[in-house]
Amino acid sequence: MHSHHGTPGGGRVSTGPHARWFRARLAGTGIIDMGTGEHASRVWRSRRVRRARAMTLAVGAALALGCATAGFMLSIIPSGVSVAMTATTYRIGDATLHAVAPGVYSGAGTLALGRSGPDLIAGGSAVVDDVRWATFCEAAASGAAETCRLQSGTRTLIAHDLWSAGTWHRTYSDGVRVEIAAARGVPVPFPVGR
Repeated sequence: MHSHHGTPGGGRVSTGPHARWFRARLAGTGIIDMGTGEHASRVWRSRRVRRARAMTLAVGAALALGCATAGFMLSIIPSGVSVAMTATTYRIGDATLHAVAPGVYSGAGTLALGRSGPDLIAGGSAVVDDVRWATFCEAAASGAAETCRLQSGTRTLIAHDLWSAGTWHRTYSDGVRVEIAAARGVPVPFPVGR
């Protein structure tokens, strides 16, 4: 009824009905080595387990990608800072600078305004998170675009601002983006979002 065949290791392999039944059930499974040496063993893992493991890895990779995307999106969320300027005050966020001379404001920082032909020139200096920043901005005569050069020690950043619908959309040279609520043409020579 049962026939036995020799194996290279000297053991015997049954080919009887129970062996055929097991082989039919285990068709397509893989062998996983569980080490080497005299106590090494092998474990059978079915296709279903391998598929479940592959699906788990795929879901994990998708989750990791989602987290990375969320982190990137958080880096470009608007900063919520607003700027307002009158003849007597310049307010940026919680800080208020007061006019000390025509076109010069002072307080938690300093702002100086001037003209170069039709363009508005603005210089600002402030300490943000214990870091001193000096900034020079040139705003187009239309008041809808501004380019700023920000300096902190040996670090230099360039910011390109475009105004639309009551907001400056600022993009720094290192890729950071912020939105600053302001009236058209109000310069922002400060490191918002840094």
